[in-house]
Amino acid sequence: MSPFLQFRAWLRSGPVGERVLTGVAGVVLLSLIVWASAPFSEGSSAGSDSEALSEGPASSAAAAAPGGQAAGPSAGAPAAGTGGGRSGTTTATGALVPGTTGAGTTGGSTGGVGSTGATTGRTTGTSGKACGAPGATDQGVTATTISVGVIIVDLGAASNLIAVPSASDQKKAWNASVAQLNKNGGVLCRKVVVKFYTDGVFDTSQEHSACLQMVADKVFAVFNNLFNTTEQTCIAKNHIPNIWYTPPHTPDVKKYSPYILSWQPDFDQLIHEYVFGAKAQGYFNGMKKLGIIKQSCYPDEIIALQHELTAAGIDMSKADVYDEGCSQSPNNPQTDTSAALEFQRNGVTHILNVAYANDASFSMAADQQKYYPKFAHMEDASATAIETGTAKPGKSFDNTLLISSIQTGAAHTPGYRFNAPTVACTKLLASAGLPSAYSAGVAALFGISCIDTLLFKQMAEHAPSLRRDQLALGLTRVGPLELAYPGGPLNVTNRMVPTGGQLARAGRWRTSCECWVLTDVRFRAY
Repeated sequence: MSPFLQFRAWLRSGPVGERVLTGVAGVVLLSLIVWASAPFSEGSSAGSDSEALSEGPASSAAAAAPGGQAAGPSAGAPAAGTGGGRSGTTTATGALVPGTTGAGTTGGSTGGVGSTGATTGRTTGTSGKACGAPGATDQGVTATTISVGVIIVDLGAASNLIAVPSASDQKKAWNASVAQLNKNGGVLCRKVVVKFYTDGVFDTSQEHSACLQMVADKVFAVFNNLFNTTEQTCIAKNHIPNIWYTPPHTPDVKKYSPYILSWQPDFDQLIHEYVFGAKAQGYFNGMKKLGIIKQSCYPDEIIALQHELTAAGIDMSKADVYDEGCSQSPNNPQTDTSAALEFQRNGVTHILNVAYANDASFSMAADQQKYYPKFAHMEDASATAIETGTAKPGKSFDNTLLISSIQTGAAHTPGYRFNAPTVACTKLLASAGLPSAYSAGVAALFGISCIDTLLFKQMAEHAPSLRRDQLALGLTRVGPLELAYPGGPLNVTNRMVPTGGQLARAGRWRTSCECWVLTDVRFRAY
């Protein structure tokens, strides 16, 4: 597999775009901002560096920040699982109401900033809070510290083509979040000590060396996944919890359970929300024929899509499926034109897409044919890529439906009130001299450092014991949890698939602003 195909395949399963190397600079940011937000040691063959972020007394178990819990109206009762979705996932937490001001509401959220998890049978520190079992409980754990890895990225020559925040700003975001966590008691009265690993994204051998270094360092957990598809599961294979910030493929999550976790949905859940969210929004009304764009690189996605469409009452035998293959090229106008001509010739009126980030180029090809189908788009980070990229969609893409389980579209929705964790995270970032978590451009993803620190604290303190194989179970005990931007609400109940995406909401693409705008601010269970 060539380096570029490795690059493209990884981007498909992470939150970046296939077209980034052709100048779509914003596409890559969702995947890389967290990695790049920490310092790294140049000249290290394994990409390893370390720094202890240990401010504040270790015995204190005060609530961790950033993040927060706010009161607000519930969006309704939980929806029973339908089709391929998971039943009984969560009650729909209230989103935020346009036309109002002030701190956001996140009704029904538990396990917020002040939560410390189950306390039964645990020893207590000087504050009286639960501190868990004393002493070392697993690798990477001592009586006073927990060692975790954070993967950062080295783009090499591609750095000239991709707008990534400066290393110093990225470092500020991570250091501010972890320092605040430690200042407020850390995790189970232990300070979090961060070890940084550089990911040379075009060098699979370097990535493998970095993975082996993490194993040798015996870290307790690792934030962020490695770059190439051949190495993405290396950490989980070695029984180290790998907390992803990208949508992982469900077969990988199940195969390496309980060591792949994410606040993003796995693809089975993502596609369930895509189909049933679109149905709830009336997208399929008046449809004469459905067109589906897929890629052969990711067979699990088309299988999941077919299953969910059948469950939603859509006759797949009448659908027109166009396979874009698994091209090494990031742009293939000829393929997009062929797909548009085929769909137009066959009378396709509505289009779903599990071929990552090609809607912009496909819609331009459709415009050339004066072909204007209706699009529905899922947020596997490609929606963010379309908004932040330099190549904008054609006219046929206007009013495209978006189904998203994260906060995409919030920044451009008039009167939108961001939730309490986002407000707290923004204040923390400002104290470090950084823009808000939801500001335009590269700064929009600084909030991921806030998400990861809160999520790690919650799952560790709700776990039966501070062990690597217990984090996923701990996450299922957290209950409904609100996250800072760009994260959405989650309520994990299945420790075999400890991922987010239980709720989603709708938006639309507006050509007038070249942006996504929310049309339904409430997250719902479909």
